[in-house]
Amino acid sequence: MKINNSVQNIKSPILKGTEKRNEKEEVKDSAVITLQKETNENQIDNLKKMKEAIEKGVNALQEGAEITSEYLDNSPKADGTLTGALQFFKTIRAFPRFIYPSLIGMNSQEREAVMSVLDGLPLKDVGAVKSITMANSLPGGSGGAGPVPFSPFVLLSRDSVGSNVEWLKEVATHEIGHAKDYETGLFGLPKLFSESSKSPWGKPPYITSYAETGPGWYPAEWDDFAESFAYYHRNPQELKAKCPEKFARMEELEKSGSFQGLIDNDAFRETGKLMGSIMEKVPYLQNGLAMISFIGGIAQAFKGLGEMRRGEKTGDEKLKMNATMNFAAGACFASKLFCIPGMAIEGAKSELNRSIDKKEITAEQANAVVQATVGVIAGPVGKAINWVIAKLPWNKLYEINDSTIENLTGQIAEYKLDFINALKDKELTKKELKKILTKMEFTSDEIDIVKEYADKPEGIKVDPAAYKITDSTIENIKDKLPENKMDILNSISDRELTEKELNKILDKLNFDRGEIALIKAFAEAIEKDVTEGQNSNTGSVKRAASVGIGGAAGAVAGGFVGPYLGVLAGFAIGGPIGGVVGLIAGALAGFKTGSYLGGRAGNLVGKGLEKLIEGEVNGNNDKDKPL
Repeated sequence: MKINNSVQNIKSPILKGTEKRNEKEEVKDSAVITLQKETNENQIDNLKKMKEAIEKGVNALQEGAEITSEYLDNSPKADGTLTGALQFFKTIRAFPRFIYPSLIGMNSQEREAVMSVLDGLPLKDVGAVKSITMANSLPGGSGGAGPVPFSPFVLLSRDSVGSNVEWLKEVATHEIGHAKDYETGLFGLPKLFSESSKSPWGKPPYITSYAETGPGWYPAEWDDFAESFAYYHRNPQELKAKCPEKFARMEELEKSGSFQGLIDNDAFRETGKLMGSIMEKVPYLQNGLAMISFIGGIAQAFKGLGEMRRGEKTGDEKLKMNATMNFAAGACFASKLFCIPGMAIEGAKSELNRSIDKKEITAEQANAVVQATVGVIAGPVGKAINWVIAKLPWNKLYEINDSTIENLTGQIAEYKLDFINALKDKELTKKELKKILTKMEFTSDEIDIVKEYADKPEGIKVDPAAYKITDSTIENIKDKLPENKMDILNSISDRELTEKELNKILDKLNFDRGEIALIKAFAEAIEKDVTEGQNSNTGSVKRAASVGIGGAAGAVAGGFVGPYLGVLAGFAIGGPIGGVVGLIAGALAGFKTGSYLGGRAGNLVGKGLEKLIEGEVNGNNDKDKPL
């Protein structure tokens, strides 16, 4: 008999199964099985508890992100270190799961019971949950599982499970089944191609009456899967007898692949337990960290979109290549289901850039290969998304022209009109225009009037490669900034500064955002041809393809072999602590070394193909020569 609980709300306990229990057991369970109907109040209480758990994980992530952002602003050299750290999380995301969930708020008896459940599951199921929390009470149920992308969590109710250890194990196994279902869905969410959305789930026969109906307010197939998962691991013979098709499907799902079976050993389990317990020191930290790959993937994909539009406007082939690969890799890591292809794209990108920088191939050759492979899907999709983004209100462009000036004459003060005239022929986003005009003490009504008469060109504004503070810049804003700040601008005049460099300098010198936007609006925009100086005779498309394939294969191989050998070697030397150190070292070194060796091998193969083709051509030409 089990109480089964919801994904988003906690389900009301109901009696399931036909097994007989003695009178003493019935009395014990009757104290648990008291509610037969869900109430709005209970649902709200449980939603609040789940919301609090989600917020704790998100807050931990946000606080870390804020601190990291401030540090990077003041320490640009740390950018490479951050990139490496993010690569670590991506590598771990692609590696088979083995880290145990953090057990929060449990006494020794509860911890022992839950740990026994985890030890009895395949290692790949253990990592499906990032945290299991024992709450004092969950009105209306015994537990619940929250489908947070990449970091599902489980809540258990101490009031419901009491001291009934077997009941606790049953509830925990059922909720882990929900998490197992979530991870099969796109972005780790149910109903997005998740296992329970397919056959035979949601169809008779059912292992329990609860598997058939659930609580009635969300798809019953979710509980059909969770109930079957629990019976498969706790009473497999009954599931096989009553629901043979579901037993067969569960048996197929629970089979460990060759590599998953290889890591299901004491070294990885003990290392995984230690990592889970370490992260318990900061509740829900594991949930927050697990979301980094999801958030990082989304951020990388959006970065690719921006680069894609800039590449189209500037014609920069290297930028186009990186844009397509960033968008594709980011989408793969965010989707949850395609982390290994994402790792391959990351490796190919790393080695193609290396070969371009070493002038072994040209950016044109590399981009041709990328557009013929990754770009077949990512390119059109990225362009479509960019088109949608360009239509969003905050991305609208405004341009001040003669018509704008004419229409504004008489509607705003003359001295303000002079300033508007100075902005003529400059493309500004809505946010930039508002910052600049606010800095110049335009009222909100005046800003709206300016936007109403400004021209609205199509497309997304492309920032220049660099800015230069010129005499014209100084002249246009000399009356708009304090004298001491104008002196600072004079001191950096005629220097070409990237946007990042200019922002950093002005930010450190206490220029506010409105002042920075104003300065960039009047600074001279410098466009650079980043492909200038490339040798058009360098390499070939075939060599570029070989480098990309080698980097991709090497990254995937290194991403698996590195962490695997790292944990085994570290565990052999220093036990679980050594395993943790070995995991970190292996994950970082594995990807980097694998992609590098694969790329270098690909470069050699490409050179060989070039010589082979060249030899065949020369040989054919020789045959045509007269004796």
